[in-house]
Amino acid sequence: MRNSLVILLLLFQSIMFANEDSLIETYMEELENVDDETFVDVEQMTDELTELLAHGIELNSVDESFLKKIPMLGQSAIKGILRHRELYNQFYSIYELKNCDGISTSELDFLKRYAYVGNRDSIKGDDSFNQIHTSFTSFAGRIFPNKSGYKSDAKNPYLGNPWQTYLKLKVQAGTKMFMSFSMEEDAGERFFSTNDGITDYASASFELRDVKWFDKIIVGDFHASFGQGLTIGGYNLGKSGCIDGDMFSYEGITRHSSTSEYGYYRGGGAMLSPVNKIQISLFGAHQKLDATLSDSATINSIKSDGYHRTVAELAKRKNVERNMFGGNIKWKQKRWSIGATGLYYKFDHILTPNNQPYNILRTRDRADNYDLSVDYKVKLRNIHLAGEFAKSADDGYAMVNHAQIHANSRLSFSLVQRHYTPEYNADFANAFGESSRNQNESGVFLGANLLPYPHIHLRGYVDVYRFNWLRYQVGEPSEGSDCMVTVDIGFGVNKKLTAKYRKHTKFQTDYSKHVFEKEMHSWRLTYKDESRTVVNYKTIVEANKLFDWGYVVAQDLTLSRRNKRANLSIRYAYFHTPDYQNRISMSEKDVTGYFSMPVFYGIGHHIGVSAQWKITPRMQFNAKYSGLIYTDGREKIGSQANEIIEGNKSTQLRFTLGYSL
Repeated sequence: MRNSLVILLLLFQSIMFANEDSLIETYMEELENVDDETFVDVEQMTDELTELLAHGIELNSVDESFLKKIPMLGQSAIKGILRHRELYNQFYSIYELKNCDGISTSELDFLKRYAYVGNRDSIKGDDSFNQIHTSFTSFAGRIFPNKSGYKSDAKNPYLGNPWQTYLKLKVQAGTKMFMSFSMEEDAGERFFSTNDGITDYASASFELRDVKWFDKIIVGDFHASFGQGLTIGGYNLGKSGCIDGDMFSYEGITRHSSTSEYGYYRGGGAMLSPVNKIQISLFGAHQKLDATLSDSATINSIKSDGYHRTVAELAKRKNVERNMFGGNIKWKQKRWSIGATGLYYKFDHILTPNNQPYNILRTRDRADNYDLSVDYKVKLRNIHLAGEFAKSADDGYAMVNHAQIHANSRLSFSLVQRHYTPEYNADFANAFGESSRNQNESGVFLGANLLPYPHIHLRGYVDVYRFNWLRYQVGEPSEGSDCMVTVDIGFGVNKKLTAKYRKHTKFQTDYSKHVFEKEMHSWRLTYKDESRTVVNYKTIVEANKLFDWGYVVAQDLTLSRRNKRANLSIRYAYFHTPDYQNRISMSEKDVTGYFSMPVFYGIGHHIGVSAQWKITPRMQFNAKYSGLIYTDGREKIGSQANEIIEGNKSTQLRFTLGYSL
């Protein structure tokens, strides 16, 4: 029965926009620099950006606020586009972008895909409800051989079979109405194993735009982000994304459209502009969450992985409730804006986090909390300032200030100062920082962006920080630093060499409770040639050094038909990272809607093969094969009891098939 359902799901998938793969690749390359403990919903990010770029970028009508929402464009590039249009009244061709100051080679490649001049019938927008576009998206995949949790003699066996599946439906009526619906079942989860639906996870949202005073009305699952994210924040691309751009270039309420089971809110919200230059946002949510409860029925921790594969995991499913409501009011002027955000949330159980010393300042012995903040943005010629100050119910406070300095069209700087006290508790914050939680951290970040020549792009940053209280696995106050430099060199059309170096220093406590310094050095060299019509390739060499050396050598080859209806991508990688501390993450092309970033640890070989076939203009098939062979003498893969694979080989298969109306 389950296999039949998988086949049925594969009958419904569409590719909403043809250039989605390039967006995903750009995002994944940025996320390779994000810390392991930081949660990033790549699927949601890609959905939002794909929707934003659905009608392309019309160079003669686009405004600064739209361009700032695109993380692939830095402030220097945005200023160059607007300045060129101001000087010459309009763009006559996209080839004029080459003459705009401040646009790097990678930004120019991106604009070639999406920018245009004048009307383009294929991407013309429609403000009415007359034109309705519907798309179905599904996914199915599994790992071979089966993990130990599927064996009949497992101590805590998985209840379902090894297939992971999901289904997504999107409906759009012009630019006024949007609807999203998704269902997902993780590998090991069983249909009908829950009492509130057929699948383990289901999500829906409905959105209306530009209805009288209301800029946006959303009912269902949503995201919210305001200010610099100190009270409530969405996603960000970490430090590399802050070198020449806003930390949070998009503020407001958006639909949740991904299959992620964490990081969204279930309820509704609205954004309205009752008078000119004033925008008010209001939202509220009621949600059941997974949690680990103590013997006295207090909340020890919130479970965020979304897995309900075993009896023990099912016992934690939706066993607590959380109510939240909040809002933001913003006064906007041409060169400045000021806003205020408030958020209140309450659980139906008392919070009692574990009593480890590093955790003692977390919210405890009560069920509710609130956070308040004020934020600002100011433009002073070539200097942009932004910041936020926030306070929590625990009398903790936090502040972050960001300055962007554009010395000229080819040189810009970004300076970020933050100070988050150990007492500051904001469960939904996602502001700039070294840690995933904006608490117990002070630091200064300096980034620089330089275009010395048209085909040379230098980027880099230095970040120094201090933790004034204990941290997980660090038994005393500590400090650290993080620096990175990247050089892009363009060689003609769509040929680029990228060299990157990063040094990251942290402290950790060993088994003898001695605090020692960890200093990781990493180097990466990438050469990409996408100048050919049929055959393109990319070569990657990465090495790092902590206590020992680790390295990965990877070769990508892409074969495409001249009519672009089919392509085949192949990656071979040899990895030599014997120590877990030297593990290397490397993004990889995958089927549409799935995001692959293998973590190489050990010694062995990896091969990935993905194929895409556009059967008809409305139907597309994708498949991916991924294989690992370890040559370091191991007899099993994995360490967690239910996740162990016997032997030294593993294989993953994934499939999608799409259709759009």
